[in-house]
Amino acid sequence: MKTKIIAFVRDPEAAINAAVQCLQNEELVGVPTETVYGLAGSALSVKALSRIFEAKQRPYFDPLIIHVAQREWVEELTPAFSEPLSAKLMDRFWPGPLTILFPKGERVPHLVTGGLKTVAIRMPHHPVLTAILGAFGKPVAAPSANQFGRVSPTTADHVYAELRGKIPLIVDAGPTQVGVESTVIRVVSGRVEILRPGPVTEEMLREVCPTREWRKSGKIEAPGQSASHYAPKKPVHISASLPENAETAALLCWGPIHSTDRFRLVRSLSEERNLHEAAHQLFALLRELDQSDATEIYVEPVPEEGIGKAIMNRLRRASHKNADSADNEKKR
Repeated sequence: MKTKIIAFVRDPEAAINAAVQCLQNEELVGVPTETVYGLAGSALSVKALSRIFEAKQRPYFDPLIIHVAQREWVEELTPAFSEPLSAKLMDRFWPGPLTILFPKGERVPHLVTGGLKTVAIRMPHHPVLTAILGAFGKPVAAPSANQFGRVSPTTADHVYAELRGKIPLIVDAGPTQVGVESTVIRVVSGRVEILRPGPVTEEMLREVCPTREWRKSGKIEAPGQSASHYAPKKPVHISASLPENAETAALLCWGPIHSTDRFRLVRSLSEERNLHEAAHQLFALLRELDQSDATEIYVEPVPEEGIGKAIMNRLRRASHKNADSADNEKKR
């Protein structure tokens, strides 16, 4: 299969029409969202959903997020559309990077939910995806457009590198704005549980309603909860105490660039220590270091406040296979 890239800025109408044609044919499209690029397929087509799992090599027990263009679409997907707190959260944060778990409706294929009784839904805040959804007229499932477990894509080129030959079309709308995936929550007894931290932070959610601690059960309860995820091919170590001699390693530092004499390659998440800039650059920098000639990647931790919690969540899971990362991180 040949994978075509259409730049939205050059021909918006052609990009939208081509994307809608693919979706109508139960094929897949790499699409921009405000968080990361997604791999979109019709959320109500078992054939399209199966193609998502096959293209990503994603296990079928890992649920997908459904993207909608209108609140009315949610009503068709869940019997709990009018639940007061969920409605309040939608009023405040939609469209935007907040995914809410609802009870699964009868129209939702089991493939979307990974066999769970809940369905994850969000309304994206990206003009290109919103236009595609509006023209298609149906919800789409759109996990990150990469091989399962690998670093999420934030540009169309990243999608091409991951899925070339596996999907027919990528709509290029430039780099994504946020850079990390949506916050995933569920409402329990009048409070919100954060199942995956993201751009809608705990502090922001507390302005609307109380939050409660989510206790991990050891099983998948929502999209994006695999222990090892967002991972480069090279080993990743989170460490505030850097090795004295790491001449074959790369460093992703926090703040001004330093230790260039100790590492083969050094990049900074944000030289100004801006957490939003760090989130925006995180996956692109991990990809760059992974493609370099360094043998491993060291990352300095960032403050776990605001979107910093999402950054550290992604880094811990990227380094999950390296037992020393957790020990080194404790030294900060």
